[in-house]
Amino acid sequence: MVLVSQTITRQAFAKVNLALEVLGKCEDGYHELRSVVQCISLADTIRMQPAPQGITLRTSGYPVPTAADNLCYQAAQVFVARVGEPSGVEIELVKRIPVGRGLGGGSSDAAAVLLGLSELVAQRPSAQLLGELAAEIGSDVPLFLMGGTVLMKGRGEVVRPLPELRPQPVFVIAWPKQPVSTAEAYRLLTAEDLTDGMRTDALVKRIEAGETVGGEDLYNCFERVVLQHWPAVADVRERLTVALDSPAVLSGSGSAVYALAADEKTAQAGADSLSTDYEAVVAKPVNTGNMII
Repeated sequence: MVLVSQTITRQAFAKVNLALEVLGKCEDGYHELRSVVQCISLADTIRMQPAPQGITLRTSGYPVPTAADNLCYQAAQVFVARVGEPSGVEIELVKRIPVGRGLGGGSSDAAAVLLGLSELVAQRPSAQLLGELAAEIGSDVPLFLMGGTVLMKGRGEVVRPLPELRPQPVFVIAWPKQPVSTAEAYRLLTAEDLTDGMRTDALVKRIEAGETVGGEDLYNCFERVVLQHWPAVADVRERLTVALDSPAVLSGSGSAVYALAADEKTAQAGADSLSTDYEAVVAKPVNTGNMII
């Protein structure tokens, strides 16, 4: 395949987990998950253009791994190996989603690179192949090919779209300076943190029935261990809960927490109340998926 001569710009949206359950550990070492994920308007920007040869990556914004340790770079490598040999590509990443906060920024970046490269080549790869490449890169990458509101199962590779949340909430997301290691959070889980997926299934039914999703419907199985071992996360969660008078919940394995607000004015006031000690942003649901797989 030959790269066409143009520059592609894509937004890589963050996510929050409206429900997240770990059901157990699989034989391959991965964990079986069940989660409802909502993509949100907080986003990285990725620009890609053809280059004479090789893969180069430039970054700005929040610090991220470079070169082969970066999921953008890895996505480009996988694409080149499986789809064909483009002469080269230059990738520019503007990082607005902080790393290690459970917001899925790295996985979303990888999905955006796969989609962007598929637009640069003369013959676009199939949706099935892009889904396979996404699963090869990481467990969360396939959901970002779909976007919107998503049910995620297995180790993350099984995804299906859900209806939009009605009414549409506004999210306030806040995080401390300290990230949380996903591997460490998984290591700290015990049998008491494992569940049967019923909380997620109940949320799916509410969404499919068009019922309002409130703070009491949100759930994250990592909260016990993360709040116990990362006190700053516990503090920002408590303060956000008070600020919005709505339960704040961990996203992914943290360290970001989020809460639902009824309108932008209330959300911005809640974010402002935390801004002295923590980073906080207001975001809306993003319901137009990148591509349905």
